[in-house]
Amino acid sequence: MCKKRLWLFVGAVAAAVAVLMAGCSSGTTLGEDQGNTSSTAGDEIEIIAENVSTQASYYDIEIDGTTVEIFAVLASDGSVRLAMNTCQVCNGSPYAYFEQEGDDFVCQNCGNHFSSDEIGLTSGGCNPVPITEDDYSEENGIITVSSSFLEKNAYRFSSWKQF
Repeated sequence: MCKKRLWLFVGAVAAAVAVLMAGCSSGTTLGEDQGNTSSTAGDEIEIIAENVSTQASYYDIEIDGTTVEIFAVLASDGSVRLAMNTCQVCNGSPYAYFEQEGDDFVCQNCGNHFSSDEIGLTSGGCNPVPITEDDYSEENGIITVSSSFLEKNAYRFSSWKQF
């Protein structure tokens, strides 16, 4: 019986590794399913600002084997807001990510709600990890989130969505 369980476990691990490896790539186009033409440039994320709307766009990138996800949304004042898609307090949980419900973003772990106007501004506490104007650059309508910022925050995703 123990041998059977061990082989089932080994098989499950092998299948999980195969799925993860199939999704690992850099330099690919991101967000095509949402009509965005954002991409990775090395380990940076580039977002075309004019494509950001009130419906959040999510962008994934692999950093040293860890999936890091950010999202961009248009606030009511017309500014683009960026955040890491993990909760500052809950980020040890696999459920520490946000889903959009209307104008609110809801942490799937603790249930806290945040409006799009709070995204990227509110720091500390149970809210999306903000990406402020100090953390990205914008030139010619392209928002670039640097590899150094993404690498510095990759640890926040070590348990993320691993259910």
